[in-house]
This record gives sequence, C-alpha cells and structure tokens, in this order.
Amino acid sequence: MNFKLRGSNSTEQMDINRKVGRLGEKIAKDDYRKNGYHTMDTRPGSFFDFVAMRFLNNWKLDIVFVEVKVGDSQLSKRQTWFRRWCRKSGQQFHVYRITMEHLNYLIENEIGGVDLA
Repeated sequence: MNFKLRGSNSTEQMDINRKVGRLGEKIAKDDYRKNGYHTMDTRPGSFFDFVAMRFLNNWKLDIVFVEVKVGDSQLSKRQTWFRRWCRKSGQQFHVYRITMEHLNYLIENEIGGVDLA
C-alpha cells in the first residue's frame, strides 16, 4: 500500500491529520469494546474523543473519558485542564496513545478501514 503522512501544504496536512485521527479513534474504540466497554462519541470540539463505560460486577458503572493521540501529538490546554479536573473529581481520563510504528503497521496491513493514500 502506498501512503504518506506528510502533506505538501497545510490543507492537505489537515486532511491527513483528520484521517489519521479517525483511524486512531476507531482503533481505540475497538480496543475498549474488546475489553467489555460500550462507547459513545462526543461532539467535535469536546474535551475528549469518546466516553467508554461498562457495568462492574457490583452494579457500579465504570466511566472513562478517552482522548486518542497518535504519534507525538500533545493534549491541548483545554484537554489538560479537563484531565486535571477529572483527577480532582475522581473521574477517569485516559490518553490512548498510538505510536507511529503501530499506525504504520496497521496501514501497511490495511487494518482499520481508513485509506490514507
């Protein structure tokens, strides 16, 4: 498969970043679902990408706010603030990190259903 992760201009790069982000979110959601969670999307511009939740044996609800990051991308100031708020209030906030090596492997093996070519 022939692909690139660097655009020749800012518009092309933003399009590539969006596709990579969607692929990263799909990978993360699939992983959470394999571990017994249900996932709910959020609106664009939220503090996190999705919410993962599951019922525990004692009928308690396990809720996790998940932000997916690919490569060396960093949390925004809003996301950093929200992560801090979650810690103070006892809520779970996970940064689901996907390395570029892992992403390249998935793309080369056409796993994930997103074409970056």
